[in-house]
Amino acid sequence: MELCKEYKPICFYENSQSFCENFDLDFQENLPQYLDDIERIVKCSIECAVTNYSIHDNKLNIHGKASITLCYVNNEECALSTTFEEDFSKSVDIKSNDKPSFANVKLRCKYSNFRLINQRRIDVCASLCADICIYSSIETRCLTNCKNSFVKESKLDFLETRDAGTSNLDFDETVILSADSQIKNIVNSYVTCFLDDVKIVKEKMLVKLNVQASIVYLNDDNCIEKYIHKFSLSKIIDVKDFDGESKAFVNCCVSSIYLKTLSNEDNALNKIEIIGNIAINYCLISQKQENVITDSYLPHYDTNSDLTKITLKSNPIFYSDSRTDELMFTSEKNIIEVLDIKPVISECVVSESVIKANVLLSVLFYDDNSRLCSFEESQELSILLNDYKCCGDSNINIISFDYILKGSNEIALRLNYSYTAYLYEIKNVEFLTDIYLGEEKEDLNIPELTLYFADKGEDVWNIAKKFSTDMSLIMRENSLSTETIENKMVLLVPGM
Repeated sequence: MELCKEYKPICFYENSQSFCENFDLDFQENLPQYLDDIERIVKCSIECAVTNYSIHDNKLNIHGKASITLCYVNNEECALSTTFEEDFSKSVDIKSNDKPSFANVKLRCKYSNFRLINQRRIDVCASLCADICIYSSIETRCLTNCKNSFVKESKLDFLETRDAGTSNLDFDETVILSADSQIKNIVNSYVTCFLDDVKIVKEKMLVKLNVQASIVYLNDDNCIEKYIHKFSLSKIIDVKDFDGESKAFVNCCVSSIYLKTLSNEDNALNKIEIIGNIAINYCLISQKQENVITDSYLPHYDTNSDLTKITLKSNPIFYSDSRTDELMFTSEKNIIEVLDIKPVISECVVSESVIKANVLLSVLFYDDNSRLCSFEESQELSILLNDYKCCGDSNINIISFDYILKGSNEIALRLNYSYTAYLYEIKNVEFLTDIYLGEEKEDLNIPELTLYFADKGEDVWNIAKKFSTDMSLIMRENSLSTETIENKMVLLVPGM
């Protein structure tokens, strides 16, 4: 007997390796010549972003930028600031045997500190963790039909990461202050970006951003003022293997910033040029379905099968919503006046169907001794998605924020944000890639009707396979409506 078989190709991207890579960054920074010596450091913060990566010879090469912001006072208690920009790279071994296609890299800063070496030099250290997922292209074939035998077909509903990568967006904005305000020096500045919209059409992804620049400066009357400049940016990114059902998870952060004061036609310093770069990290998730054969048998013959085992993210559920939460932050010093405030989502993970995010708040303020001070504190944001304790991933984007001083040293941060998330169950699946005919069974003296004592939960398919008969005959003979035995019962098993 010759088996009449049909096949189809299956191609998908599999998460072949997930791991965390920890590494430290150490920088030595010297003040520019035009700035005064350091008398006291108010704050020194560092932000790191992945700007690019490459995969070559089973190595993942991560490239990024570190932006260091220094705010300090000189010996006259005049506030000054400067920024430093450093490039860094990290090479990571990929241990997977499969050829990697792309990676999804999320970078987070576990902690940072600094040391003042002398009045013109500081050493800065940051401990980083890169959460890395390596994806490999799996190409195989599966058996779709074997006309001589009975086949058990299953529909796989699963998530597939179709693409991931990085892109960069440059910006150059000029801020014009009022004519009667001049800039003596910049005290503090930051630029933060909020994701506005993402659209994917014909292998092009449009990312729209709302950007906010906060500039605290000392005017010519030696008074500190603050100016907020808002603008919009967009970037079109080529994405491969686009699927109409794909969903994009995008993270954006400012990787570099440079401020330059400019004079107007009257030689008054009331302009600020803001030059910088935004790193965009994206991941495309698609819901996919495949029909595969998980088992097969030929009545009265032995058969051998080739099987392939894969691990899938099955039964996916997507979430998208916006909400507002209030978080409390406490300073060790009394806060008399807040000069600047900046919230950042520093980490976002899903654990047992709960989104957990760290909100890092940086505050520049005057204490009760009129000294310029700062503090940073993290608080956890928690969002319950469902009660099933599933795995998943998520993304949170800040839309807007405001704050209220409560008491002498407490800040109530009101955070308006949006989140996207997906949950799934890890499922190991085996399917047939081929089937081969073996020897004809010797004992074919099977009665036309056999009594079988079935247990609750037994699969009718397995019973039919055991007795070399047709599952549909068993179901019709016993008036069964489902393929699983619901209660203990005696079955009449027709022979073939």
